[in-house]
Amino acid sequence: VDLCPCLSKNPAMPDGVNGTKRPYSPGRSTVMEKGQQVLFFFESDASDPRAPLVYCGTPKNRGPGGFLFAGSHAWLLGTLEHDFDGQKVDPDRKETWPKVRPKAEYSFVTRKGTAAALATPLQVRWVTTAKSPPCKLSLLFVRWGGEYSKWMDEQEANDGDWGKYGSPPSDEYMGHVVKEGIKAHAGLKDEQGMPLFELHHVFISNSKDAHLIAQQAHIIRAGLKAQRRAAFWMLWPAEWEDFGDPDYACYIERHSMFAAMRACEGLGIRSLFPHPADQYELITSKSWMATLSLHPGAFLPAATLVSKGSVKIDAAKAAETALRTLHHIRRMNPYPVEPGDPPAPSVVNQNGIQKGVVKLGWSWENRFVVTFNSLSHLQARLKELMNQPGCLATYCIVQEWVDFDFEMRLYFLPEADWPGEAPIEPKMIQCNAWGPSDDTKSVGVSRASFSKLSEEKVLSRWEGDAVAWAMAKEKAIKVSQLLLAWLLSAEHQPVPSMRLDFMVKRLGPGKARVIFGEYCEQGACVLGWQGGPPTIWRACLDAALRG
Repeated sequence: VDLCPCLSKNPAMPDGVNGTKRPYSPGRSTVMEKGQQVLFFFESDASDPRAPLVYCGTPKNRGPGGFLFAGSHAWLLGTLEHDFDGQKVDPDRKETWPKVRPKAEYSFVTRKGTAAALATPLQVRWVTTAKSPPCKLSLLFVRWGGEYSKWMDEQEANDGDWGKYGSPPSDEYMGHVVKEGIKAHAGLKDEQGMPLFELHHVFISNSKDAHLIAQQAHIIRAGLKAQRRAAFWMLWPAEWEDFGDPDYACYIERHSMFAAMRACEGLGIRSLFPHPADQYELITSKSWMATLSLHPGAFLPAATLVSKGSVKIDAAKAAETALRTLHHIRRMNPYPVEPGDPPAPSVVNQNGIQKGVVKLGWSWENRFVVTFNSLSHLQARLKELMNQPGCLATYCIVQEWVDFDFEMRLYFLPEADWPGEAPIEPKMIQCNAWGPSDDTKSVGVSRASFSKLSEEKVLSRWEGDAVAWAMAKEKAIKVSQLLLAWLLSAEHQPVPSMRLDFMVKRLGPGKARVIFGEYCEQGACVLGWQGGPPTIWRACLDAALRG
């Protein structure tokens, strides 16, 4: 049974991909006759709610409920409506393009699964007489198909957001990925510009749909024709119940999401964005903040995980034990302090840990991060976070306080031959500052202002101390070598890109301290770095083509 109507019945690699005879495309000296069967490149805008997409699921998946599997960029079978000479095509004049009628077996739907109107015949840019689709790479976007929330696209180009690209789960962001990433990639088109890829989408509306992906991943795998397959998971794993509230659009219960990712990976669909399931789960869980805090080379604040169960049973004891544990971790892994330096990582805790932060894993944008200033305050914070309505978290992270002046963000894009003996250098360094925390705000909203710092502003804050600034960058880059290598323990293939955040403090003339803050997944905001997102997308596609 052909599970996917747009699936070629001949799964062999297309001509031209491995150095064999290339398929025909417009511009080559081949004349085609009216009525001749061809493969043509179908292209549609998946962000348009009325746009036709080629349906790729089974007939029983057409009913209400469940995920929708459809293609926006695919090589389909059709017949020419007129004689056609490829040498007479003008890429800029659509009237010179061939007209093709798709085979009747195809169904076209909208992203909501309803029948889509398709005016035929189609005027298309690319046709070929090859017997199998000329695809080097099959790409899959797993994306939100539920009620759309305006916040997904209404992202101002400010210091702390994604700027003109929108947020990763948004239609706007994915539109840029297609235009500036996939279609612009030199390895995904031939010398004349003919596409050598296909792009499919899985639309889900809730965590139950993600769970169904894990059960029916074979249907998705059957619809991807190329030898290399890669998925972009444009959703956020979360430890919250599905609320049906547009403000929670794109958040998927983490067990369902990671099960879906692992099922697809097990069938050879590589998760490239943000990361493979095991690595992505590790990064976003924030559990590494505790487990890695004992490593002297990581330069992390002491941290421990406190279970929800312990808070439910005896919050006072959980808080007391957590502080005692932080003290022990810091004693076992003391932060290096030179004569004349202030206590590390903070002055307030020099005689015992009393101040710190409590945070939840699988949360973003500083939304579930609260401070505490005493044992009783920690007890209250633990109860506050662990009793949030609808929260499924089984633990929270308790971390000692860090004194810092601002954050430094380092963006790394490892080359194809990494890891190697030479240290890896960041492609970009940015800085940002946080304002005072407003503890009057409720949990779940950002409690501090955020601003981007130029190098000029950094030096102004540091009294023009360029030597201290250079030391901070040098130390952060050195610590990053271990942090990037540690990621290989969770995934043997190097990350296409990674943002590492450090907390930075000037200690005195010509002297600075850095403390590691966080791994930030691909897709995290880039503080207005104009070429940042396309650079990251290209790195992901490069990795996919390398296999």
